[in-house]
Amino acid sequence: MTDPNLSMDISAEKDCLPVMERQNSKDNVFLTQHKSNLKVDKLIQAEQHRYGECNLHDSDPTLRSMDNVFPNLTIVSTGNSAAVHFGNENLLLGEKHPNIEHAETCRIVSIWKTIAEFNVSVINITGLHEAELYLGSVNNAIGQLANENEIHAFIFIVRLGQLTDADKMGLEWLQRVFGDKVLQFVMILFTYEREEECNTLKDDLKNNPVLEQLMEKCGGRYHTCNKMMNSQSEMRDLMKKIVKLFNENKQQHYTGAMFNTVLKETEAQQNPECESDDEPTVNKEGKEAATTSKTEIKQV
Repeated sequence: MTDPNLSMDISAEKDCLPVMERQNSKDNVFLTQHKSNLKVDKLIQAEQHRYGECNLHDSDPTLRSMDNVFPNLTIVSTGNSAAVHFGNENLLLGEKHPNIEHAETCRIVSIWKTIAEFNVSVINITGLHEAELYLGSVNNAIGQLANENEIHAFIFIVRLGQLTDADKMGLEWLQRVFGDKVLQFVMILFTYEREEECNTLKDDLKNNPVLEQLMEKCGGRYHTCNKMMNSQSEMRDLMKKIVKLFNENKQQHYTGAMFNTVLKETEAQQNPECESDDEPTVNKEGKEAATTSKTEIKQV
């Protein structure tokens, strides 16, 4: 005989299961969001610890001795061209770089800028990936800039609060062209139109996992400046952050040797038949003899 009290207990337990499952689901969502928020907080805190919450101070011994370390900085500007207001007032990039999309031959020329106490060689390829048609002339120009310069940093420009698929593809393009090692030299530069937008960066990171991944790829390094890039203090702090980055990389530059290694690997992947062409003649003859022997057996 079935115990009625036992049946009631089982029924009550079954009724509770959907409620418990929903609660567990909510808890999992909350836990995932909490972990994501903690990760974002760590990124922000690491950046603040690296450079200080406000301006970088001249009391930093690294910055005081920078003239003894190197006299000039060489940086490559890349990323979203729509995130920049080009013009005479732009302290970093100046006028927009020439359109080389339709040029039969091209050369990417650096421009010299004096920003505060820094002498800066700026190689502006901002927006190049947006219109790049993989022309031979473009590829040659990129190879030329890599081989002729020792690069301290790559500045990847993104519009604050307006991350696009093109931005994500832009970093992938940079990584594909210059190799994975380039990421240790990349700093994200977020531009804004209104200063209040700077306060939204933390929320943007929490609400946008793609942006969070972008930041993680670049070691959490970033700087913010207005879209016109006409603030002396913002540009000066950017240069100081690049000095810090240079020292974090043990005063290592991105070099032509790194680029040429990537180029060889890419060419090897695109032309695997080249490896067989380099195969010793003895091996080729052996394979040909084996193939002939198999053919004769089949004919018999």
